[in-house]
Amino acid sequence: MKASVNILGLESTVGRDVQGVIDVAVAADRKGIDFVSLGDHLGFNRETHEERRQSYGFPFVLEEPWPEPITFLTAVAACTTQIRLSAFVLIAPLRPALLLAKQLATLDRISNGRVMMGLGVGWQEKEFRAAGMPFDGRFGDLEDYVGAMRSLWGPPPASYKGRNFEFDDFYSFPLPVQGAELPILFGLKPTDRNLDRMARLSQGWALNPADRADFVEKSRELKRRCAEYGRDPEQLEFEVGQGAKWTSDGKLDRDAIRAGVQGAEEDGATIVSFLVRDYCRTEDEIEPFLDFVASLKG
Repeated sequence: MKASVNILGLESTVGRDVQGVIDVAVAADRKGIDFVSLGDHLGFNRETHEERRQSYGFPFVLEEPWPEPITFLTAVAACTTQIRLSAFVLIAPLRPALLLAKQLATLDRISNGRVMMGLGVGWQEKEFRAAGMPFDGRFGDLEDYVGAMRSLWGPPPASYKGRNFEFDDFYSFPLPVQGAELPILFGLKPTDRNLDRMARLSQGWALNPADRADFVEKSRELKRRCAEYGRDPEQLEFEVGQGAKWTSDGKLDRDAIRAGVQGAEEDGATIVSFLVRDYCRTEDEIEPFLDFVASLKG
């Protein structure tokens, strides 16, 4: 079992600017935690954000800082040596495919091959409009992005024709340390079409907590489809979020959390992720919590 810490929303907990959040990532690296990640939004329309909070329990306030993940992870890469860099999840179609390929290749170079990126398609149409990117067809666009990036990351020259872009006899350097096989997980709802996308194009599934009840059934189906495409299903990664649990006297229930992690592993999870701000109410609680997360590995 591998452990991941999501450091989104920690600014208020550490009581400092973004450097304090980077310090948490450095501490996680020092303790041997496998992954550091954060979420992605470029911005919110006020009305859409309020509707999301009311209808879906979206836990982040409108003024929540959302550092751009690749930029932030580049700073983390420069300060760490072992921890792998991820997002849960990066909204890929908000960025041009060529730019995203270059960003991830550069991050992989700076980190010496430590990138494993979770990609999704987002839900906020007005965010896409603000970015000047098409919202309709974004699932198909995600497929195009992965195909284009794999071509750009492989031996040059690269060629690809997508729905909204194309290139031929194209050169883009630097290439990732991991090359065309830089691992990509999909953070998608496990519909029939999305399972097919994951089986063909991804190295695994970054699971939305809302889909946890269907995880065992859908992960088995994903493995079956992966094998049908001639890919090794045992190489897939399955990232599952672990929610915080508290005792009746308000203390972190470590036994219940440990049992939850064990249950996730028995169900087939290979990575368990923790949103640190849900577990740590003060800065002093962060270091002991990271020690606890590190103890869950294996």
